[in-house]
Amino acid sequence: MSPTTPHHPLPFITRVRIENYKSIAHCDVALGRFTVLLGLNAAGKSNFLDALRFVRDALMHGPAEAVASRGGWNEVLRRVPEPATSCTVGVEFQLSSTTDGAVPWRGWYEITLAPVAVSGTVRDAGPGVRILREFCEMRRPGIQGQPETESFLMRDRAGEGRRHRVLELSRMDDDEPFARLHATLMEMFFYSPDLSVLREPRPSTPVFAGLGEDGGALGPALAALGEQERERISQYLGAIVPGVVEVGPTDPSADYVAARMSFATDGESEPHVFRAESMSEGTIRAIGLLTALFQPDARDGWIPLIAVEEPELALHPLAAGALYDALTEASESVQVLATTQSAELFDRKEADLSAIRVVAAEHGVTVIGEVDPVSRSIVADGLATTAELLRSDQLRPVVDPPAQLDEQPGGEKE
Repeated sequence: MSPTTPHHPLPFITRVRIENYKSIAHCDVALGRFTVLLGLNAAGKSNFLDALRFVRDALMHGPAEAVASRGGWNEVLRRVPEPATSCTVGVEFQLSSTTDGAVPWRGWYEITLAPVAVSGTVRDAGPGVRILREFCEMRRPGIQGQPETESFLMRDRAGEGRRHRVLELSRMDDDEPFARLHATLMEMFFYSPDLSVLREPRPSTPVFAGLGEDGGALGPALAALGEQERERISQYLGAIVPGVVEVGPTDPSADYVAARMSFATDGESEPHVFRAESMSEGTIRAIGLLTALFQPDARDGWIPLIAVEEPELALHPLAAGALYDALTEASESVQVLATTQSAELFDRKEADLSAIRVVAAEHGVTVIGEVDPVSRSIVADGLATTAELLRSDQLRPVVDPPAQLDEQPGGEKE
């Protein structure tokens, strides 16, 4: 993306439909600029995020590699109440045009994959993967009220068509607007930090490649931040860890760079300086999260969506307020999608319950939906907090029934 290219409309992904992916039999979930998947442990929150990451990985590396990296079909397809034979992930999106000032595109992209059947007539997409269906449609207002539409539909029927190893969208490098959609989907950022990686010093290089999804290159990432972003991170960390004065990198001119913070207690004239290896787990995780949220690629429009697993991990519940503020502020520049099993993020007057998608497990199957009206009323009347409802397993999702084929985006009856 060039500096003159408009930012992505927010939110980038407005709706996600998943069928038979891991523990999710069916879900149809609307997303906003800031959305939190809230549920108890093992409810299936991470599976929702991974379905989006699966689309990204299938476009980037191919469907076969996306399946293999997750342990094969046994780890990808839903198993209960009966084994599924295919899985579908679809996303509704809005996308800026390459022409400055043009109306954004809106559309739907969906893939359906399956294991290769034991049959000599089946066409497959590489080792063990068959692309059953790939659909994309993009629309925007056109001249004289006539909508401008771009679309394609690829179906695999036994004995027909060529052998597909790569998703069609991945082939469209020079075909606008599909090429732009492909590039934007591949820029989605799934932040899942590794504690040891967060602490690692990394070589100082003239050209910074960006923060790793595992938290790698945290020091160089802090060095690449602008003064304003680094100040915001310092302020948020000071609210999370009282006494923090400043957050930044160790000497950027050195061969290796790591995260650093200065810390002062009452009565001390000079703050103490701590490198990454000396910080507590909660502190270094908070610095990594804040850096991911305010990284230049997100601020400048290169990253359309940041997904975060359990941002409150290893932090005291009192830090929830600062985390909520950081997540909502970041969502002014990039779509933010987070999972949590701690409803303390929303135990405050200004918290918007419409940002919550409740995730629950029912008989081994994940269900996802907005907060049900009864729970909303209980919280609004002050009879219980969101956290209390969650802890007592009384926070329930509103779940719509699966749409029929002709009601689904790109669907048509056979």
